[in-house]
Amino acid sequence: MRLRRLLTLLAAGGLALALASTGALAQAAPQGDKPVAKPAPRGLHVTLQAKVNKMKIMGGYYLQGKPEVYKIANQDPEVLDPLFKSGETVSIEAQASGDLLTIQTINGKKYEGKPVPAAK
Repeated sequence: MRLRRLLTLLAAGGLALALASTGALAQAAPQGDKPVAKPAPRGLHVTLQAKVNKMKIMGGYYLQGKPEVYKIANQDPEVLDPLFKSGETVSIEAQASGDLLTIQTINGKKYEGKPVPAAK
């Protein structure tokens, strides 16, 4: 029994040494002139027609689509307030993450909103 345990331990140690000498255990940083690629944004890419509305209990501005309501993660009052006051339906492309939409374009124009503040 002890001999079997000793042989198993020696075999595992030899395998660990062999892997360590080839560098298989450690991952090296990618070599070359190319910068590390930024990962693709998580979430589902959606395009929808909606009206911009505002309500304090909803956290500020939100989107009223058919049939759902969407919270906006990156609200920019300078852009959203005129759309709210006009009451027009806009075309929005966004990344959906849970119950929040991170708007990327409004009516084909690039939208740069403010990020969601961190919870206290």
